[in-house]
Amino acid sequence: MLLASLPGAVRAGAQTFGLDGQPAPKAARADWVVQARGLEQRADWPGLLALGQAWARTEADNPLAWFVQGRAWSALGRPTEAIAAYERNLRLAPDDVQARNNLGSLLRDSGRPREAMRAWRAAVEIDPGYLPAWHNLGLTFYLTRGQAGVSQALDRLRATDPALAEVWRRLAVEYSLTRDPRVADEAVRVLRGLSEPARARLFDILLDG
Repeated sequence: MLLASLPGAVRAGAQTFGLDGQPAPKAARADWVVQARGLEQRADWPGLLALGQAWARTEADNPLAWFVQGRAWSALGRPTEAIAAYERNLRLAPDDVQARNNLGSLLRDSGRPREAMRAWRAAVEIDPGYLPAWHNLGLTFYLTRGQAGVSQALDRLRATDPALAEVWRRLAVEYSLTRDPRVADEAVRVLRGLSEPARARLFDILLDG
């Protein structure tokens, strides 16, 4: 079954601010967070942008102030500004996987799929269980390399390490098809158990091959 056969498969959505009402990823003043969530829920993108800019003037070193701007600029169809905001976010919080995921989506949609896949690679290296980045990585790999590219990558991985091939098949192929988190559970467990060199080998084969 091809990924492209799924309706709407070619686009992967941005991660929302604070993960849909869950605690925001880094401590911030509660009033900024509440306002940002409310504006996003109402899809008031100019309002969200103005809030993010005001927030950054008050707390320029708070990565969430820049995440909010990235989210707003992206929704307003201004990818250059959104990319710059997420890059500022990541200079302040390099481990922010949500920002890396959204940055990757913007890079992909700007015609820079290789850079996008590197952004998602960084996200899953930080958190192997972060499924949105796995989905985006697998989907974009398929869309840029095609079925033949997916099969070639699996063959190379099997020749190097069958465990790596199984991780990639489950997370980047099966999960991208089904979006069922249960499909990814075992692969994430295996991935977490891999050594750092083994994980690097996985991505070197996929992204540099």
